Amino acid sequence: MREDCPVKILLFTDADVFAGTERHMLDLARGLRSEGIAVSIASPRVSVLAERAREEKIEHIAIEKRGFPDWAAIGVLRRKLRAGEVNLIHAHNGRTALSAALAVRLEGRGAYVLTQHFLTPSRAGRRGVKALVSNVLHRWISRGAGHLIAISDAARRGIEERGESANGNVTTIPNGIPVPERRSLADAAAVRAGLGIEARQPLIVCAARLEEEKDVASLIAAMPAVLAASPKAVCVIAGEGSLREALDAQIGSLGIRDSVRLAGFCEDAISLINAASVFVLPSLAEPFGLVLVEAMSLGKPVIATNAGGPREIVQDGLTGLLVPPGDTTALAGAITRLVRDEPLRLALGGRGRERFAQNYTVARMTSSTLEIYRKVLLLPPLPGQSLRDKQTVLEGITVIPG
Repeated sequence: MREDCPVKILLFTDADVFAGTERHMLDLARGLRSEGIAVSIASPRVSVLAERAREEKIEHIAIEKRGFPDWAAIGVLRRKLRAGEVNLIHAHNGRTALSAALAVRLEGRGAYVLTQHFLTPSRAGRRGVKALVSNVLHRWISRGAGHLIAISDAARRGIEERGESANGNVTTIPNGIPVPERRSLADAAAVRAGLGIEARQPLIVCAARLEEEKDVASLIAAMPAVLAASPKAVCVIAGEGSLREALDAQIGSLGIRDSVRLAGFCEDAISLINAASVFVLPSLAEPFGLVLVEAMSLGKPVIATNAGGPREIVQDGLTGLLVPPGDTTALAGAITRLVRDEPLRLALGGRGRERFAQNYTVARMTSSTLEIYRKVLLLPPLPGQSLRDKQTVLEGITVIPG
């Protein structure tokens, strides 16, 4: 880690999975490093995030998940603060927020920032004495933070409604993703051929965990009406989860196995999305909806539910279509409309790609986050911004009609 850098950031999670939060952390670390910021990542030693950080040559600090409060983690953080190796801890869940808060308080130096990645944190389901203690504790953590970051306005409203913000110390910074590199994508025609789908055949893609909140069941339920209007349409659902058997049974009961496929976990989901005619995310609610941004970055028309983050990302009728959560009739109508109207697909996809370039790049996310860091550390703002301009962001991205 650079000794001469006035901003020394530790991005901290105790999760050993690699989902949206961990991907966000890795992208942010890359972005900060590109800005010349000293950054390291802390997570369990055995985790995908640790492996990815080492592959990227980003300093990784192994902090295992032990106890509550996690005194071992607090000890590691205190040593980093004391040695001057870190002056700001950026925590990404409730447990790590507590560890960061106690480390800063006990050591008497440094600061911490928290990002809220969910509409409703798991602690919101607690009742009785546990709920009372948890609420008091998290208000103390949040109000002692240098700043709170929410990944969407919906997540920010949740923070404010829970009474966890104070003196306007919460800012919405939408997630950002790297600009897709065409060279890294599998050929769209080859992807379709591998699925047995013709070049001009309507392909509807959904990439989501097979869990209740993603409501893939509504997409499956909408497909018979779509197929009645466009018999050659095919829907491919990429993802795994506890509802796989139930969803497979639903497909069978509707008699649409030839047209609706559960593809399981897809290592190269971005190439599958790139081969799509339409991308659909039918979630009941999303704190953000990163996969929508991925689809938009590729110029794909998107359909999402009018709830949570997607309502902020997708401009209905301009960059995509929004439907009420759980409304299979509206979802079927939106899919049918796009499948049958190629000019509309191209128009929505093109405007969606522009919206991505303006709002949802790693460069913009990094710049906004760095501004918060500098404010918390009482450093002057940087002159100007290092964001690549829109033309550069869009360079090399070609919309593939489908």
